[in-house]
Amino acid sequence: MLYLLVLFCGALVMFIPFAWSLSTSLKPLSQSLAYPPVWIPRVFDWSNYVKIWQIVPLARWFLNSGIAATGVTLCNLVFDSMAGYALARLQFRGKQFLFIGVLAMLMVPFQAVMLPVYILLRYLGLLDNYFGLIIPLAVQAVGVFLMRQAFLNLPADLESAARIDGAGSFRTFWQLSVPLVAPSLLTLGLISFMLSWNNFLLPLLVANREHLWTVPLGIVMFQQEYFVNWPYLMAAAVMTTIPVAVIFLIFQKWFVRGIATTGMN
Repeated sequence: MLYLLVLFCGALVMFIPFAWSLSTSLKPLSQSLAYPPVWIPRVFDWSNYVKIWQIVPLARWFLNSGIAATGVTLCNLVFDSMAGYALARLQFRGKQFLFIGVLAMLMVPFQAVMLPVYILLRYLGLLDNYFGLIIPLAVQAVGVFLMRQAFLNLPADLESAARIDGAGSFRTFWQLSVPLVAPSLLTLGLISFMLSWNNFLLPLLVANREHLWTVPLGIVMFQQEYFVNWPYLMAAAVMTTIPVAVIFLIFQKWFVRGIATTGMN
């Protein structure tokens, strides 16, 4: 009972900011500035969700976020799974050193490397370019670690049997191992999509022109350019969370299964 109570309190604390954002997005401007705060609007102003699309190019921001998040997710599924499989199953010199390097990268925040990343992207001509939003996140240490743990949970006898039947390393990886770690791949895809969709710092470095702004960057720029109209701002913020929330609710069961099966070793 105490365990459930703690979980309920934690969920409530996490839900309150979203509830306040949703409430504010449905208020007229005067009620959003009222003191003491009004939790339930006296009049539900649904026009805030319509007007925000007319004031700012929100459709373009959503498109940019969708392209960047989809590209990052596909790259992570391919490259992180291949790197994780190599670290889990292949034998080569320096394997443990590389794995320690992956673990070390888990502790390095993006802020520590954003200047070299910016210089490299500028040198390669990838500023104001979709590739600049995708390539720096194409391989992530958390994804490599997640997939390594997933492949380690597979019985080694299955791969030995495949090699006896004449399958090479890549065919064993693609046709045997990948289907068996589908829940972990789905978990990796959800994590990658959410991290890229909510990413603010990388688009801030790469997108110098408005046509490449993503939703998080566009909302911040909207807040700086105009006076802070909280109902409009919260309406945009609520709509930003909808795609990720819907995807998570659809695949929640597989997400939990993937997390549970990748932490056993």
